[in-house]
Amino acid sequence: MKFLCLDTTLNNCSIHIVSPGKECLTVSDNHVPPSDVIPILVKKAMLKLNLKISDIDGIIVATGPGNFTSLRVGISFGVGLSKSLSIPIYGVSSLQSLVFSFREEIKKNENFLVTIKARGEDYFFQLFDNKAKPSAEAVKANIFYAQELFANYNLSFIGDGSLDIAIKLGKKENIICNNNDIDFLKVFENMNKNILKYKDNVWPLYLAEPVAEKKDPQWFAKKEK
Repeated sequence: MKFLCLDTTLNNCSIHIVSPGKECLTVSDNHVPPSDVIPILVKKAMLKLNLKISDIDGIIVATGPGNFTSLRVGISFGVGLSKSLSIPIYGVSSLQSLVFSFREEIKKNENFLVTIKARGEDYFFQLFDNKAKPSAEAVKANIFYAQELFANYNLSFIGDGSLDIAIKLGKKENIICNNNDIDFLKVFENMNKNILKYKDNVWPLYLAEPVAEKKDPQWFAKKEK
C-alpha cells in the first residue's frame, strides 16, 4: 500500500509518499505559496517513484496548527484528490506527528511538550503522555503563560520552540529536538495502529479565528455553481 502525505502547516509545502516497511520519499518547497506548488510537488514525487496517481491507496494530511490559508490549501487538495480517486483520507495534527516521529526517545514517566513557533511572541503548545496521546488541548500562548501551565510537569521537549520553553523551565537537558522535522513513515506506522480514528479527521487545527471565509475544509465543494 502507498500513502500520499501532504503537509502545508509549518511554513513550507512538503509531499511524502510512504509505504509500510519502506523508506519515505519527500519533496518540499518553502519558497512558493502551497497553492502554487502543491500539484507540482505531487507530480514530481510520482515521477521519482515511477508511479501513477491511481497507485495511491490513501491520503494523510497534516491539519495544523499554522496559517489558516495554507492549512486550507493542503486539506482542500487532499479532500479533492480523495474524492476524485475514491480513496480514504486521514488527518493528523503536526503536533501529534512530531510526537510520533520521536516517540521511541521518550522515557516511561515523562510527558512530551510539543512547542512550535507561531507569529510574533506566540507559540503553539500541546502536552502528550508517554504513549503519544494528548493530555490536553492544543493552545496558542506566549512563553510566560506556558511557563505557568507546565511548570510542574516532568517534560521532554520537541519542536522548534523547545529551546525557549526549556530554558524558561530550567530543563534544557530534556530537549529531544529543536526543529519541526516530521518523519511521515513513523507517523503512518503509529496511525496505522488505530487508523480509523484518523479517517476523515480533516478539520483544520487553527488556534485563532480565521480571516478566511470558512472553517469547513470542504468549503470549495459547497460554493454555488
